This record gives sequence, structure tokens and C-alpha cells, in this order.
Amino acid sequence: MAPTKRLAEKKMEHELEMCKLKAEWQQEKINELREERDYLKEQLAAALKKDGTASTSALDTTSTSTTRLSSHSSDISMESSSESTSDSSFDTSSSEDKKKKRRKKKGKGEKKRKKSKKMNTKTRQRAQNPNQVVARYTKILKLFNKGGTMSAAFSRVSVDHNTVVANAPIAELFLAAPSKYNELIEDYNVRRAKLSAFAIQCEAAIKQDPDIQGAIQAYKASGKLLPISKK
Repeated sequence: MAPTKRLAEKKMEHELEMCKLKAEWQQEKINELREERDYLKEQLAAALKKDGTASTSALDTTSTSTTRLSSHSSDISMESSSESTSDSSFDTSSSEDKKKKRRKKKGKGEKKRKKSKKMNTKTRQRAQNPNQVVARYTKILKLFNKGGTMSAAFSRVSVDHNTVVANAPIAELFLAAPSKYNELIEDYNVRRAKLSAFAIQCEAAIKQDPDIQGAIQAYKASGKLLPISKK
């Protein structure tokens, strides 16, 4: 069989399947309208039996339902008569509504993610070098010494507890032993060295020198350093 003929047959099969699906959907809508009409008729009959007079609202509702059913049936007949000459793909209001809802939901999700990302970028400014770590630590220390808690100070500066603890040796060495800090910072390369590696280096320098350890403990007791420690 020629490829062109085969493609034409596949297209016709696809269109036929779409027409069947469309007809099934339309029949479901008709059944729903009929059920609604029958229900309203029952309500009207009950009202007539009970009160002896028809409720105006019930009559109007029944009339509206019947009109909707007739109109929908007419639309189906017109669509069926022109279906054989139409090459359009299957498309219904319900599928369009679903697509619109999905696009709307997706749009809201993207906006929410962008907004959240923007807020995180704005509030969670990561320190890029030791000097920024010291500046941030000093700000937290001032807030804490004003009578607040460390958690509140962390929140004000938009940094989490673990980050402060991890980088604390940098600020502690800078404030308690500036000469030793200057020795280490001379070999620090902002582009090549990681900030976490420099924090570990500062922590090692503190542990290796009892005098520095003593100075840090004294500073913490006097409020010149934050009373934090690694567990």
C-alpha cells in the first residue's frame, strides 16, 4: 500500500475516533439535561399537589431547562450534518476549560516560584568572603547584645543558625586573635578557596593555640562574642 494512501487512512481513522468521542460527550450532556428536566418536573408536580398552584420559579426553571435541552440537541444535529466535510480536530468546551485551568494553575505556580526565588535571593544573601562573614557576625552580635535572642538576631540578618555556627571560627579568630587571622587571610584566595575551607582553617588555628582558646572563652563570657559552640 502506498505511504500516501496509508497516511490518508490513518487520518480518517483518527477523525472518526474523534467524532465518536465528541458524540459520546454530547450524549452525556443531553442525558444530564434530561435528568435535570425530569427532576424539576417532579419538583413541580410535588408543588402542584401540595399547594394546588404552580410555583412561578419552578415553571421558569423547567422552561429554561427544556429550552437548553432543545437548543443543545439542535446544535448536535447541525454539527453532525457538517462533520463529514470538516477536517478540524476534536475540540470541546470541557477540554478547553481543562486546558485553561491547567494553564492558569501552571501560571500561578510559576509566579509563586519566581516570587519565592526572588524573596530568597533578596533575604538570603550568602557571604562571599571572610570579610562579609565578619561583618554579618558583628551585626548579629550587636542585635543580641541589645537584649534579644540569637534566633531573633539570625532572623533579622536573614541567616540560619547552622550557617552562623559553621562560619563562627572566622569571626572569632578575627576578633580574639587578629594577628593570627591576618596571617591566614594573606594566603586566602577569594576565587580559588572555599569559604567553608577557610572556616575549618580558622577553627584548626584556634584549637592549636590554648591562648587563643582562652581569649575566645573570655570574649564569650563578656559578651564580645556570641555564646555559640559546635556540638
